[in-house]
Amino acid sequence: MIIGITTTLNEADGFQRVNVEYINRVAATGAAPVLLTPVRGGAEANRVLAQQVIDTVDALVITGGGDVHPRYYVPDPAKNRDALNMDDVAALGCGSASHCRSTGAPVPFCGHNASDEAFRQAMGGPPGPDEVTTLDGRNVLTDPERPAVPCLSDLLAVSEDRDGFELELARLAHERRIPCLGICRGMQVMNVALGGSLYRDLYNCGVTERGHRQEPPYDRTTDTVAIAAGSLLATVLGAAGAFDVNSMHHQGIDHVAAGLLVSARSGDRVVEAVEDPHLPFYLGVQWHPEYLDRCRGLFNALAAAGERFAAQRKATVSQG
Repeated sequence: MIIGITTTLNEADGFQRVNVEYINRVAATGAAPVLLTPVRGGAEANRVLAQQVIDTVDALVITGGGDVHPRYYVPDPAKNRDALNMDDVAALGCGSASHCRSTGAPVPFCGHNASDEAFRQAMGGPPGPDEVTTLDGRNVLTDPERPAVPCLSDLLAVSEDRDGFELELARLAHERRIPCLGICRGMQVMNVALGGSLYRDLYNCGVTERGHRQEPPYDRTTDTVAIAAGSLLATVLGAAGAFDVNSMHHQGIDHVAAGLLVSARSGDRVVEAVEDPHLPFYLGVQWHPEYLDRCRGLFNALAAAGERFAAQRKATVSQG
């Protein structure tokens, strides 16, 4: 039984890679971990690649990493999203000069009215173009081409190739009922793939004053989430209510995609898990369970769902 694991480009050294914790957790279930990598060529080339590889796996892990390009959750879904660049997205803005359109909270660092100095104070200083930033346990180079707009300037490691690949994988997994576990960015990808949106930065969007990006080591817990009783998440973790997790993100889900239910939130109401109750296993978590022994049930449940899916697919083929 094969579980595909997506990878990310480490811009600092030019390698596609994935943290070994993902591989170890999948291997510990008895499944064969296989790395799924995007290719150069842009979003459309990678959507085609996703369509080619999706039927080679029995389950899927969409891993953490850089930010999804905001073009994929702009307000007007009729736009050709692949054609929107950062300047286009910056011009769209959030629809409000002083308050977040979704939460109603004040947005003191809105990209269209904040001074650069205010943004520097809020974010602790903008990264220089040659600065190496730690993201999801690895080093990435910041993008020197990003526009000087606060709501976009904190975007990290945006990749057109990876977006095209993973958004299509998430969409196809949902369509074909292939078990799928999204982790951190992976949860956000699942939400965006089904029509949901993201906060570009939880602080700048007025969602929370709390930081959600802890420093290493990542196998310690720094946040507590509330898990909904009766959810798939509660079942596979064997826990409902308060549950301690780690936290390594600056973005989060804004509008939840139709069909997905929120199964966990943090104390400051950030969405920490979503799932589709109509599928056997389509579940995303905002934290990083690959570092936490107490979360091994997520991977065991994914593998079990993958076994069932593989058996059903084999039976369908033999009958045909």
